[in-house]
Amino acid sequence: MRVLRISITDRCNFRCVYCMPEEGVRWLPREDILTFEEIRDVVRAAIDVHGIRRFKLTGGEPTVRSGLLDLVAMLRRMDGIDDLSLTTNGQRLPDLARPLSEAGLDRVTVSIDSLRPDRFHQITRTGDLATVLRGIDAAEDAGLGLKINCVTMRGTNDDELVDFARLSLVRQLTVRFIEYMPLGDAMLLSGPRGALGPIDASEVGPAGGCGAQDRGEQALIPESEVREHLDRELGPLIEVRREDEPGVGPANVYQLARGNPIGRIGFISAMSAPFCATCNRLRLTADGVLRSCLFEGGEVNVRPILRSISDPHLRLRATAQAMVDCVRLKPDVHSKHGNQQMSRIGG
Repeated sequence: MRVLRISITDRCNFRCVYCMPEEGVRWLPREDILTFEEIRDVVRAAIDVHGIRRFKLTGGEPTVRSGLLDLVAMLRRMDGIDDLSLTTNGQRLPDLARPLSEAGLDRVTVSIDSLRPDRFHQITRTGDLATVLRGIDAAEDAGLGLKINCVTMRGTNDDELVDFARLSLVRQLTVRFIEYMPLGDAMLLSGPRGALGPIDASEVGPAGGCGAQDRGEQALIPESEVREHLDRELGPLIEVRREDEPGVGPANVYQLARGNPIGRIGFISAMSAPFCATCNRLRLTADGVLRSCLFEGGEVNVRPILRSISDPHLRLRATAQAMVDCVRLKPDVHSKHGNQQMSRIGG
């Protein structure tokens, strides 16, 4: 294990169609959410016992968690962290990019699924593309490393793939195309381009459930299809060594062979080419559950450990052992459908 992804909240200011129902989900009780000090204890166990050096803050939307800058500064003061990054929808990034950099953040990943304002708003239901783009500019100006995540969805944004790839010609960032992953009670796009396919009431499970997860197959665009399209429109892609890409994520990274690109293009293909055998991450949910897999089970609840063991040394050892127990539960290959809402587990 080389990376711990830490969800610091299940709350979000977007309602993306592939992440949660339009009406949202039932938020976790505040008393169930880990405190910053409890998060610090988990990070300390990861560093001291398991040698994990890379940490990513996620949500929900992490920028809506009060005190985020304090958490970043607290973690940056800890010995042993080589890389501290954050994944965000970018809506609050114009105001937070520089303070995050000054607090000690190294990199930021911004999720953008359309470069067209109307479509972006339709996908996110509440987001404003112009604000997010200003956030990207602010992140660059603040010296933060930058990646963009685009979830590819057939009939939704598949006519924008070339536009996203062209960003790598003029901006020093990595555009990563992520295959649609059906997780939780997300409503999907179906029918005519941009039309929202309704979910029957019988499909909607409890908050965090997975009643509508099987509606995603029609949206999936395999990596091979995206690459063929980019090759045809923009020319060949040249593979980049993973060691040269910031972070240690699952993306296969390339550069366009033409146009003197200053950025890169990555592919994360959990559906068409599962990378379970090389998965190097654990996930910590906002309410203190370690997950061995984004898609399914393999869970160990560390919140009782953090709140019941008063001796710091014993608490550290027990937390570290919980990580071992969680890794042992990793599936050989994940299932096709996730058992938890994306907003709960931070991607």
